[in-house]
Amino acid sequence: MNIGEKIKSLRQIRGLTQGQLSIKSGLPRTTIASIENKASSRPSASVLVKLASAFNIDVSELYEAAGLYHDESKIRHVETPEEILERLRLASPIAVPVYTDFVIHAGDNVEAPIEYIYLARPKAVGKNIEAYLIKGQCMEPDIQDGDIAIVDRDVAPEKGNIILCLINSEIVIGRYLLDKEGKPYIQNGHGKHELKECQATAVVTGISRNMRH
Repeated sequence: MNIGEKIKSLRQIRGLTQGQLSIKSGLPRTTIASIENKASSRPSASVLVKLASAFNIDVSELYEAAGLYHDESKIRHVETPEEILERLRLASPIAVPVYTDFVIHAGDNVEAPIEYIYLARPKAVGKNIEAYLIKGQCMEPDIQDGDIAIVDRDVAPEKGNIILCLINSEIVIGRYLLDKEGKPYIQNGHGKHELKECQATAVVTGISRNMRH
C-alpha cells in the first residue's frame, strides 16, 4: 500500500471527507487529493506530521507507507498557536522596577521606581522580583556602591547566599551564614548582624552594574 492509498484508507475508515481532513490537519484539500491520487507522491515530513496528528497515529506509519527512512530527530515539530505564543512570551524580557528603599512586604513600595532593568524571562521566574540600588562599600569588591541588586522574595535563603535585609529602615546587604549552633546571621565588610535583627529579607539573585557611577 503506497502513501496515497494509506491516507485514503485512514480517511475513509474514520468517515472523513477530504475537506474534513483538510480542516483537521490544516492542509489544503488539494494537497490531500494530490497525495491520494498520485501513486508516486512523496509528501514532505511536515505534511506527514500534520496528517499523523489528524489521524492520531504515530508518524512512523506514514513514513513507512511513503518509503521514507523514519528518524524522529529529523522530523520538524509543527508548533501549535499556543506553543508559538508561549515561545514568544518567554523570548520577551521582563521589566524589573528599581527602588532605593527596601520595604517589609513585596509590592508595598510607595515610591515610584527610579528606573527599570530588563531581564530575560527564564532568569526572572519568581512572582516577586525586585531590584534595589546599593549604597556603600560593605560588600566591595564583589558589590560596589551604585550597583543594582536583583532580589527574589520567593526564594528561601541558603548558607552562602547574598541577601538583602532591612535593619532600622536601612538596606543592609551581606552573606547569609550559620554560626556553630546553626543560628543564621548576616556578614559583610562592616560586621555581623543576627538574622533576627532583620525586619525583612530577600535573596540576591543577580547584580547589575550601574555604569553611570
